[in-house]
Amino acid sequence: MEKLGLPYQTIAYGGHYMKENKYIYYLKKIMMADWHLYMGRKKIERQKRLHPKFKANVDVREACFDAFAQSMFHLSKLCKSRAELEEMANDYSAVLVGSDQMWKPASVEKGYCTLDWVPDNIRKIAYSTSIGVKKMPWFQTKKCRWFMNRFHTIAMREQSACDIVYEMTGRKVPVVLDPTLLFTGEEWMNIQQAEPLTQGKYIFCYLLGNNPPQREIIKEISRITGCKIVALQHLDEYVASDEGFADEAPYNVGPKEFLNYIRNAEYVLTDSFHGSVFSILYKKNFFTFSRFSETAKQGTNTRIDNLLNITGLQGRRVSNTDKAEEIVKREVSFDGVDERLNQLREFSMNYLKSAFEGLS
Repeated sequence: MEKLGLPYQTIAYGGHYMKENKYIYYLKKIMMADWHLYMGRKKIERQKRLHPKFKANVDVREACFDAFAQSMFHLSKLCKSRAELEEMANDYSAVLVGSDQMWKPASVEKGYCTLDWVPDNIRKIAYSTSIGVKKMPWFQTKKCRWFMNRFHTIAMREQSACDIVYEMTGRKVPVVLDPTLLFTGEEWMNIQQAEPLTQGKYIFCYLLGNNPPQREIIKEISRITGCKIVALQHLDEYVASDEGFADEAPYNVGPKEFLNYIRNAEYVLTDSFHGSVFSILYKKNFFTFSRFSETAKQGTNTRIDNLLNITGLQGRRVSNTDKAEEIVKREVSFDGVDERLNQLREFSMNYLKSAFEGLS
């Protein structure tokens, strides 16, 4: 927005609303295969109560994110209800939503990122929004068709998401870059320190999923390379195999520290889209696991596949059955990556310019 010279706010929302009976809502979560995430969060809350040290560590990490948001974002006043959101919406000429999995089935059900609360007369723009799954649940078809048709312009992060939009609405929409990729690695230096946060050679491990075999592979890579393991742990849920896994497990890590750990690593092992993004921007020797099995109905592997396809780095994919010795032998070439990204940056910025065209 600043590059386009547009004033903006990030809407701060701390409430929750559901239009339906809460029992129907939770039944739908089970049908969407989203229940394991809900239970993972419940498990974290339970572990916080049982283990004061774990609670203190997670609280430290959350404080880092809060501090980052307060210092770096142009935040609106805090909205705590649907009514407050609807009232605030009238203060804007347009509302922009994106990126990440804003339109995954669980988010559609909540109605926040689908901009249900924004009046018809205010421009609604989707930029690099991800659905994350291969197919929307049948019971959300009507809702998806309704909210997508309310948007003035739509651009998605993956072709598979564009296909879903076309299936729902008949609209052909473009693929644009995730916002993190609109900047180069050098431009991202603006929010981080130059010096490494840890000394010595290390593998940076950023795993969101609960997949113990992946951690075993990383231990073996550490043994082969002689690099210590620096890992961010217990991210989406409490993971027992995280305990004792890393040589260093820092919790005082927000977005700026996250970038520093990736930029200075010898290797990056991740199952994360954005872990892969910044590994590419900093041209690291990285490997990306699948967080979900390919048969999982609500798995989100497609967005990582799309990222590796557009950058020509499909060879950075690894599986739980790959041998550590074979993984470390794989060479990575970033030839042509910058050229591909620069072309997509220009296309993506042009989309944003056109989306806001005509607004005062």
